Amino acid sequence: MSDDAQALEQLESLTAKQVEVLDLLVMHRTTKEIARELSIAPNTVDQRISAVRDKWGTANRKDTARRYSMLLEQCGKTTCGFSRVDEDGRSAEDRDQDLPVDPVFVLSDAATFGQQRYRYEGMDTRPKGLEAFDARFGRAGRVVAVLVLALIMALTLASSLAIADILGRLI
Repeated sequence: MSDDAQALEQLESLTAKQVEVLDLLVMHRTTKEIARELSIAPNTVDQRISAVRDKWGTANRKDTARRYSMLLEQCGKTTCGFSRVDEDGRSAEDRDQDLPVDPVFVLSDAATFGQQRYRYEGMDTRPKGLEAFDARFGRAGRVVAVLVLALIMALTLASSLAIADILGRLI
């Protein structure tokens, strides 16, 4: 069996759901990012990657992603679905001339940008809880929030001790 036939056989042994996960893994997405984008649990993402690792005998996620990329390249496929063949007959330099030089971002776009980003087949997949806090304020925001909460707890403890001391003197 030729190398190309073996590569194609390995790709065809994958399920559609495994391919979805591997396509995002090749784009250097984390488990949480993949899970959020596909609206599945992070554990499910890890299980699908693990199943592929078992099929191919790869050591880790990085090796699995590397092998998947290699197999796609060997078979002439891409993860994004673009053909390698220049369909319209123009050179890459000619096609680049059609692209805008500077994309324009209008302030009115900012209001709908976040809403469109978290839509997946009609489901709202916005991060919740601490993930939402991190998405909005970043790690620095989380550090500040922890410090503020620690200060509030210290003040609460100090005031509780002061009240207990006053009550102890009265009794």
